[in-house]
Amino acid sequence: MPAMPNVLFVTTDHLRADLLGCAGDPVMQTPEIDALAQHSVRLTDHFAQNPVCHPSRASMMTGRYPCHHGVRWNFNDLSENEITLLEHFKRNGYTTATIGKYHLDQRRFRAAIDHHEAASIRNMNPDNPFVQYVRSRGHEYRTGFDLPRFRERLGAVPQPDQPEDCHLDAYVGRKTCEYLKRLDGGQPFFLWLGFYGPHHPYVPSGRFATMYDPDEVPPFHRSEDDLRKKPVEYRLYRQAEAHKYFGFAEASERTFREMKAAYYGMVSQIDWQLGLVLETLREQGLADDTVVVFTSDHGECCGDHGMPAKAPFLLDCMLHVPCIIHAPGGRQGRECSELTESVDLYPTICRLAGLDVPECVQGRDLSALVTGDASNYRPREAVYAEAVDKRCLRTREWKLIHYPNKPYGELYHLAEDPHELNNLYHERPDVREPMTVQYYRHLDAIEDFRHPSYARFTGTDPDAGDEVTHYLTW
Repeated sequence: MPAMPNVLFVTTDHLRADLLGCAGDPVMQTPEIDALAQHSVRLTDHFAQNPVCHPSRASMMTGRYPCHHGVRWNFNDLSENEITLLEHFKRNGYTTATIGKYHLDQRRFRAAIDHHEAASIRNMNPDNPFVQYVRSRGHEYRTGFDLPRFRERLGAVPQPDQPEDCHLDAYVGRKTCEYLKRLDGGQPFFLWLGFYGPHHPYVPSGRFATMYDPDEVPPFHRSEDDLRKKPVEYRLYRQAEAHKYFGFAEASERTFREMKAAYYGMVSQIDWQLGLVLETLREQGLADDTVVVFTSDHGECCGDHGMPAKAPFLLDCMLHVPCIIHAPGGRQGRECSELTESVDLYPTICRLAGLDVPECVQGRDLSALVTGDASNYRPREAVYAEAVDKRCLRTREWKLIHYPNKPYGELYHLAEDPHELNNLYHERPDVREPMTVQYYRHLDAIEDFRHPSYARFTGTDPDAGDEVTHYLTW
C-alpha cells in the first residue's frame, strides 16, 4: 500500500445492492462494476443510514449517525462543527475535488474542496456549463421532469434520440476523466465522483434507452397482503400520493415494467461511464496508487411493494446498497458478508490511507476486511437506520422497525421473508420483545435519545411544525 494513496470515492444515487450483475441480477448488464468487484472486496451486506439522499450522504461524509450530525431530512444543513471526510484529507496534505452530485451545502464542507464541478438534475439555466455543452452539440437539455407524460409513466422517459454524451452522468464522467488527466502528481488526491443517477427521472439515452425489454425485467416483490399487514403510514402514503412526482396508485403492471427497464438502462449507462473513468485512472498511471470505493447513498423501490423510486420507509430495497472497496495490495475477488454501514466508510478510508480517525467518528474501521488481516475485527450483531420518526434494527435473521409512541410497528423474518412482505409484529412477540430491548440498548449506545432533534422526529416536540414534510422534498 502506498504511504499516501489517492482516493477515488464513487457514489450513485438510488442504486440497490441486488440490482447488479455481480450481485446475481439475471438481466442487469454492469460489466465495469462487475470487473471492479473482481479486483476488490465486495461488502454484500452493506446498509445506508437513511433512505433519502441528504441524511445518508451526511453520514458517509462524517462517519456519524443522523442523530449526531443533525441532518435528518433533505436540505437540512449540516452543522459547521462536523469534520467531513474531505476536510480531514485536506488537513492531511491531500488535494480535494468533487465532481457531480454531493448534496451537502455547508460552508466548512465547501471550503474543504479545492476543485468542484457540477451540473444539476433540474437546472436549465443557460449559464449552466452542462446546458451549454448540450446546446453546443445541437440539442436541448431536458430535465425529465419537464417531459410529456412524466407523471403518468412513473418518471420513466427514455431518450433514445439524445446522444449518450449529452446525458448528465456522461458529462460527469467526462469531467472526471479530464480532471484526472490534468493532475501533475504533486499531491495525492481525494476525488468524490457523484453520479446523479439512477435517481428519477429515469432518462437513459442512446443505446441505453432501449437496452432492456420491459417484458424481461425481473418480477416485482409485492403481494395483495403486503400493504394490509403493514402500518397505516404505507396506505396513507399511497392514497395521498406523497410521492410528489408520481401517480403510482393506479399505475398498470406494464407502466411499472417500463419504469424498471428505464431504471436498468440508467444503471448500465453509469456503469459505462465508470469504466471510462477507471480506464483513465490506468492510462494516467494512477491505478496502482489509488483506493477506489464504489457505493450508493440509498436504494430504490423500483416497483417493489407497489412503489417507484424511494419512500420514507425502512425496507431493505431502500437501505441495502452496494459497496465495493479496492485497495492497492489488498484482497481481490472476495465477497464479505459481515454486516456493515455507511458510517463505516469514513474510518475505513482513513485507515487505508494511513490517516488517524477523528475521535468523533462513530463508524467501524473495515480496513482489515479489505487488506485481509481481520483477526481482530469485531463483527456487528445488527445494523441501524432511521427515516423521519422511524428507527430500525436489522440482524441477519430479523428486522424490527420501531414507530415511537405507536402501538404498531414492523417485524420481518428475513431468513424466510427476504423481501419483507409478511409483517409479523403482532404475531411474534417472542421475537419482538427481546429485539425491542436490543433496539433501545443500541439507541442508548449511540446516544440518539440525547440529541435535541430526537424529540422533533418522534412527535414529542410541539414546535416541530411541518418540518418533517421537507423529508419528501427531493
